Amino acid sequence: MNLLIYPALSPEELAQVQAVSDGVEIVNAQSEAEALSAIGEAEAMYGNLTPALLAQASKLKWLQTPIAGLEHYMFSELAESSVVVSNMAKIYNDMIADHAMTYILMFSRGFHLYLRRQLAGVWEKGTPVRHLADCTLGIIGLGGIGTDLAQRGKAHGMRIIATEARPGDKPAFVDELWSADRLHELMAVSDFVVSCVPQTPATVGLIGAAEIGLMKPSAYLINISRGVVVKLDALVDALQAGRIAGAGLDVYEIEPLPADHPLWAMENVILTPHVAAINPHVAQRRIDTLTGNLRRYLAGEALRNVVDKKMLF
Repeated sequence: MNLLIYPALSPEELAQVQAVSDGVEIVNAQSEAEALSAIGEAEAMYGNLTPALLAQASKLKWLQTPIAGLEHYMFSELAESSVVVSNMAKIYNDMIADHAMTYILMFSRGFHLYLRRQLAGVWEKGTPVRHLADCTLGIIGLGGIGTDLAQRGKAHGMRIIATEARPGDKPAFVDELWSADRLHELMAVSDFVVSCVPQTPATVGLIGAAEIGLMKPSAYLINISRGVVVKLDALVDALQAGRIAGAGLDVYEIEPLPADHPLWAMENVILTPHVAAINPHVAQRRIDTLTGNLRRYLAGEALRNVVDKKMLF
């Protein structure tokens, strides 16, 4: 079979892919022109498939993308095609779950306030403290990241409830697993609400004024999924009015977040600049996912991380 890789992998990464099988002819394209000349013979591809490449891809059956979130990758011709698409789901689960749990731990011990006092040189004891074993963690989207976060919350003794678009079997460390239409109930009973959903038409603007208005005044909202899920204006209004206790955000409707945005000045808000997925193991995990799926493809086995293309439209 022929495998097209574009953009090109490093020599070290390419060697790992070549080691999968001598029966795979690999084109490690250094340019779009080289990719265009090779795509017509490719049965599989790893990398960035553009509309121009797809138009020439008469033999393409399988596309392995180098990213997990495909809301800006997928286009209508690809969604309508017969090409099977797999993504990089799961390679970020642990690190993003750690990032979300860090927000929870910081808020529960008042670190967001103590850090500000440190910068101001102020020795002052006392912040609101939450005992996590007394708290409910509400996870919106029990996919890979949500599942890893649930395990971390349960390790701290939290009650775990979660919603999922298509609920499967409930893990033992999750107390309640609900369908997505129970979102409002989750918002109302949780002490920490964490969005872990992918970006789809159904999740854009999912958390707005109505949803935030259901939260406890003592609750925190955390978003480590996609910026468009949470309506920032509604969040700012709730924070300014004291209707919720605080928020932790790694993603935003507008990125970078404007320097004059009111969230920057709020002491009950923790902001990070879309960095939750950063980890020194990401590059190798991408190659491991590619080579693992390549072995499955050659063996006629089911691929991992196959995407429901139509959900993105």
